[in-house]
Amino acid sequence: MFDLRVKDKSISKDLKNVFNKVLNHGMFFFGPELYKFEEEMSKFLKMKYTLGVASGSSALYLALKSLNIKKGDEVITTPFSWIITSNAIAECGAKPVFVDIGNDYNINENLIENKITKKTKAIVPMHWGGHLCDMEKIQKIAKKYNLFIIEDAAQAFGAQYKNKKSGSYSDIAAFSMNPMKCLNGYGEGGLIATNNKKLYERSKILRYAGTTSDPKKLITNNCVEVSLNHKMDTINAAMLLVSFKYFKNKTKKLMKIRKYYDENINDIILKQKIRKYEIPGMYAYPIQIKNRNNVKKFLEKKGIETKIWNDPLISDSPVYKSKKNGKLVNAKKILKHTLNIPFHEKLSKKQLKYIVENLNLSIRKFS
Repeated sequence: MFDLRVKDKSISKDLKNVFNKVLNHGMFFFGPELYKFEEEMSKFLKMKYTLGVASGSSALYLALKSLNIKKGDEVITTPFSWIITSNAIAECGAKPVFVDIGNDYNINENLIENKITKKTKAIVPMHWGGHLCDMEKIQKIAKKYNLFIIEDAAQAFGAQYKNKKSGSYSDIAAFSMNPMKCLNGYGEGGLIATNNKKLYERSKILRYAGTTSDPKKLITNNCVEVSLNHKMDTINAAMLLVSFKYFKNKTKKLMKIRKYYDENINDIILKQKIRKYEIPGMYAYPIQIKNRNNVKKFLEKKGIETKIWNDPLISDSPVYKSKKNGKLVNAKKILKHTLNIPFHEKLSKKQLKYIVENLNLSIRKFS
């Protein structure tokens, strides 16, 4: 599914160089590389403020906390995501309210209004597989009901619609930068992005145990709000800067792989549809097929790794399972038929051909 080994000699050399640079200056936390990373991210996303944090989980949790999401609040979100999307909401004391998804894996924006109550405080759309939700419609709904929007852009770094980047459609957004994500780090990492100075300042305090920043270290216990440690270390930031240097080239390779799949995989197989004017984040290539489990076993025998993500739905996991979640018919149907096939920039032409030939063969075999 992913090949996380560093095979490119230029990338390997750059990683070793920045690692040694951090070892030499010894500023393992809040070193110059962190501030450089945040500066580069603000420019790329065209956002006023960004904060490097410990993980995508931290980013989403702190984004919610910065908006004062708390006990008694309801937050509308998708059941089709990794568990953190809802766990971050629940950790704030709020209740995740699940809305069914469309055929593109994203929250169905046309069903959101039916789930809004007096307790609804925010909407957390998640851009599944790098494909952007219909944020223009979600923005209209949020404005109509005076709700916050927090983008879960964990899988969508670099995605854009009509030249507007992911993360810029909301009050505050959260990105993940672990080794599998679009902008890959070499350990856990995350990013908060916002154009709101107050949200930025509060997130900054929450990032470092609720304390105010004191570069001289004269006052280290000036805690103004209860929080934990969510900061990003300097080595991770330095290595993310290297990844960012090669990000454009990586994306180009993935776009070619996506194009090859689109053109050569049997048309019987349903693929994630991308809207006109959209450039998706290059994170995953999901397909929907009948006899999914038989196809998966067939491909595994051929040495092709596949994955079934988000099983069970968040709404069906033991901690959230409730009759009040609703039927979520489409999410359950899509989960039953979805399979993720290998999608990374190190795939060779020979490997791609082998994957497609065997996938198409499996469809003929089990249709």
